[in-house]
Amino acid sequence: MRAVTGPGRWIWGLSGLSTAAVLAVPGVRLITHAGFDHQHPAPSANLIRKVSLTQPITSMNVQSADGPVVVTAGSVRSVQLTEYISYDKTAGPPPAVQDSVSGGRLTLADPACAVSSCGVTFAVTVPATTPVSATVTSNGAPVSLTGLAGANVDSGGAPVTLEHISGPETVGTDGGSLRLNGLTGALHADTGGGPLFARDIDGPATITTDGGSLSLDGLTGTLQADSGGGPATALDVTAPTATVITGGGSGQLTFATAPATVTFSTDGGPATLQVPGGPYALNADSDGGPESVSIASSASAPRSLNVASGGGQLSIGAAQPPAG
Repeated sequence: MRAVTGPGRWIWGLSGLSTAAVLAVPGVRLITHAGFDHQHPAPSANLIRKVSLTQPITSMNVQSADGPVVVTAGSVRSVQLTEYISYDKTAGPPPAVQDSVSGGRLTLADPACAVSSCGVTFAVTVPATTPVSATVTSNGAPVSLTGLAGANVDSGGAPVTLEHISGPETVGTDGGSLRLNGLTGALHADTGGGPLFARDIDGPATITTDGGSLSLDGLTGTLQADSGGGPATALDVTAPTATVITGGGSGQLTFATAPATVTFSTDGGPATLQVPGGPYALNADSDGGPESVSIASSASAPRSLNVASGGGQLSIGAAQPPAG
């Protein structure tokens, strides 16, 4: 772990970290990395520090006060860390950046930037052959994680992207957008009003968007979703059971395989449900709204559908077979 002994003086610790390369880049006022545009208040200089870890890691804990976090599994033999440090040199020395390895856990933080005009982008590449999970708190900066074995993220209002995560995922964005692709394991997501876009989610999912739009394409495992007034669309669903509540937003659910149980409520928004096969034990209530049902139903059927639109248009029909 690195310690600071006086203004602007760094002691490079050797707690699992190899020799660092540090480059000073004066006159830069903006850090842009990995597709993120994150501006810091009037920085006048950048430092770029590159580090190769000398010991393997299996987990990470990143706390970014003001800067994006990017972690990717790639074709490397050891963990590669790059710190893009942006600061206002007229206000003082470069900020202290904490990094250490203990018991296979990499810890990164930039606490100085919580109280001063600076920011640190943490960019980490881990070996694709070693499962690594990450816990990230970014305090309002974007987060992107790819190819890891698990993720626990709180972005504080910034967008989050998770791709090809092979373990459990817990994500809170506090209003930021959330993009998910190719995830396995249990998913717990709360966007706090931000939109959620997800594709190829293999596992159970519990999702809350608090008014943000919800869009799913390809989902297995149990689905529990509440959009809190926002529109909700779920296509190519193979979940055995699903509960979807929109709180007034429009809802569209399309199943690729026949579900065992579906509970679907829109509270005034239009509700469209498409399911294959049948018959189903059907309970459909539009509460006076337009209603269209074109599937086979039977009170004794082992599969059940419960759909309520609260006055909105209600439509239940047969799902189209997959193309080809």
